[in-house]
Amino acid sequence: MPYFELKKDEITFPPAYFADIDGLLAVGGTMSVERMLLAYNNGIFYWHYPLKHIKWWSPDPRIVVRPESFEIPQKRWEMLNQEFTVTVDTDFEQVLRGCQQVYNLEGQMDNSWLSERMVRIFMELHTMGKAHSIAIWKDGNLAGGLFGVAIGKLFFGEYLFTTMAGADELAVLCLIDKLKHQGYRLLDMQKQTFFFPGIEYDEMPRLEYVDICKENAKKYKDVPNEF
Repeated sequence: MPYFELKKDEITFPPAYFADIDGLLAVGGTMSVERMLLAYNNGIFYWHYPLKHIKWWSPDPRIVVRPESFEIPQKRWEMLNQEFTVTVDTDFEQVLRGCQQVYNLEGQMDNSWLSERMVRIFMELHTMGKAHSIAIWKDGNLAGGLFGVAIGKLFFGEYLFTTMAGADELAVLCLIDKLKHQGYRLLDMQKQTFFFPGIEYDEMPRLEYVDICKENAKKYKDVPNEF
């Protein structure tokens, strides 16, 4: 199935169900905050190699976590919290830079690379109150963390990293616990850079997921984001 080529001056997407068997929907378009938000709200995410065309994806099924039904492993939770210190949204750029140190490997520029262009876009989303981070510290040093985008009651995971065993696990558990207490409906684990193998997840049909995204966008269009 052929993919769609987006125009730079038009911030639009074709319906997600036109994606091919691998989930590729479209290529191109100018990367911007407006286009990113439109993508999230239509069940689409970007994933591309730097210096190449931007690629937009909507795989079927979608990998998600349902915070409401997720059970935090209490013993592990308590042990990790004794070992590390957690901060939320106080060190957003530092978390992004930590992700770059882990994923931006010299000579290995792949689709996990976090470019400066995307750092600027995520920083702008953070200023708007839509992008959020969880940082994990050990003896005053950044040991791991994550960031993603929250819209209404959906959280779209972007990057997760660690430099010490357990820091990434605690970051994910802290995020799920926070989403659970604030009534979030889904945590979208949309990319390999956010996937943590020790976390139980669900597979959701693309059409159902896209409907949830659109319903969420409409319901919370004029409602301040809570995180």
